[in-house]
Amino acid sequence: MIDKNDEIQQKNIDLLIEGYWHEELPPVIDMSTMKEVIKQIIENIDDDKYDDFCKTDGIIIEYKNTESPKYIFNDGIEPITFFEFKKNGALREMQLPNLKYYCTFVYNTIAVYDKLFNKLYNEAEFDKYVCNSNSYILFDELFYIDKMYDGREEIIENGIFAVKNNKTTGQLAYEENNARYLKEQSAKLYSVKVDIESFYPNVYTHYLSKIKDAEPYKSHVFCDAYFDFLDYYNMKINNNQTKGIVTGVFSSTVSAELLMLCVDYEINNVIGENISYIRYVDDLTFFSDSLEEIYSKLPLVQRVLNKYRLRINNNKTETQKGIYNTSYVDVYELKKKFDFFGFDSSGEIKYDKDIFYNIKGCIAKEYDNERKSEIKAFLSLLRRAINLKRLDFDMDEKIDFKKYTVAYMLQLACLEPIFASRCYKVIIEILNLIDDDNKKDEIMCLLKSKNDFINKTYQDSVLQIWHYYVLGKYDVNINTKELIESFENDEINPIILAEMVREGNNTNKELFNYIKKKYSAVENREGEKSFWMRSIMFSKWWFPLLVIYLKDGKDYSQFYNSQHFHQIYKEMKKNN
Repeated sequence: MIDKNDEIQQKNIDLLIEGYWHEELPPVIDMSTMKEVIKQIIENIDDDKYDDFCKTDGIIIEYKNTESPKYIFNDGIEPITFFEFKKNGALREMQLPNLKYYCTFVYNTIAVYDKLFNKLYNEAEFDKYVCNSNSYILFDELFYIDKMYDGREEIIENGIFAVKNNKTTGQLAYEENNARYLKEQSAKLYSVKVDIESFYPNVYTHYLSKIKDAEPYKSHVFCDAYFDFLDYYNMKINNNQTKGIVTGVFSSTVSAELLMLCVDYEINNVIGENISYIRYVDDLTFFSDSLEEIYSKLPLVQRVLNKYRLRINNNKTETQKGIYNTSYVDVYELKKKFDFFGFDSSGEIKYDKDIFYNIKGCIAKEYDNERKSEIKAFLSLLRRAINLKRLDFDMDEKIDFKKYTVAYMLQLACLEPIFASRCYKVIIEILNLIDDDNKKDEIMCLLKSKNDFINKTYQDSVLQIWHYYVLGKYDVNINTKELIESFENDEINPIILAEMVREGNNTNKELFNYIKKKYSAVENREGEKSFWMRSIMFSKWWFPLLVIYLKDGKDYSQFYNSQHFHQIYKEMKKNN
């Protein structure tokens, strides 16, 4: 099934692998550097080199040899949970599933590519089923993208997966979404946007199996084993729960989209010809010249959703006149605010007090106008300007603007954590400019001054994860034991533990012992020697254990050479 000579297939495997890592997380592991070894693992799965998977007709249908922690029902696999922030400041629960099992999703998705995905998005008869979705899985035409920065042209071929956290495909998908939105909106006077309440946590996994008997798949697509797999996989990697699917990886995007195409089909049948409709994941937008007509159809839309145990969140229904489009960020207007944002800027511009206070003023003004998307774009432009050395920070000034720009980024991240990832990316670019160890230590002290506040206020959040990623990457004086003790009785998120891992032989003893102690406390089996080994790789601690293995040559507690540390994880170290 895996064909190294199939260029489209190989690109899609690359993209599916990239789709594992959530775009708001720091690069604790670099999926681009691990890509080749993971591709080899997927080829090994194809060649039946592991005895952990049961196949039928080339599709993995069951996992064998799983011994879950006793606090998980019926051999479920525990994901790592973290939280990102919504625009209103509320938390959104996200999960990072076990990479070993995500590899099976990649394998099975490639196995049914021609029979399912290529058919859905590249055969004309299916266009009526996919045309209402702005969260499509595959590009259905050839695109030429001009790289303005270096003059190159990149080709995105039809049949390529539209993975959000790949920079090129993510940007292209964003541009295509605008085009599809305008097509459905056309000259309609009004729009009504409705949101499905707690969508991912409420998806019932068994419906992923049932949709094979619904349109657009019934009598057209023959991939029953794959739909059954999506049900089984999403349940298994999420503590063996049937309600809710993990959020933040491309497998959840694919699962949700295949389900919602059935919802699209039924909604189109009930809204009538005078109303048009576009959907982005769980956001449904209806267009019409009559608001009354749209609202008269919403009860029928809810009846469709009832079949899938989903419901409209009536508190988030938005009505708008067609002349407005609040989803669009005017990046061109943002670039005009500062010379160093423009493509045609040449040379470095002095970063002085005027620029510093103008940056603060610009962000404050956008914030007062509740334009948070614009602030995100602004921070991305600022990071890029620093990266391209369009700003000259090396001035004979009484005020150290590197330090105080970092201080401002910390303020912004802590007060509005929706900006956390972009603020810390700016901080990283500034740290990369500093050669003076004393100056770098000053900034490290500034960052560490926020440790207690972030730990108490934003535990397990993207903000906390980014904060410790920067400390782990740039603080050469970091003391792992003291850092662990600083969390006091709070359990440290496994992603943060992975950020603390150091390169070198026998350099991560404190981390390994912390993980072993925490897991043994909840997985206590008296009288059984090394009981913790048998199931720990099915728990949330698998990730820091893997990173320790990748960076450290020590076989702690003789775990890494045991049968409990699976061959798949051992192979992730090869050539990495």
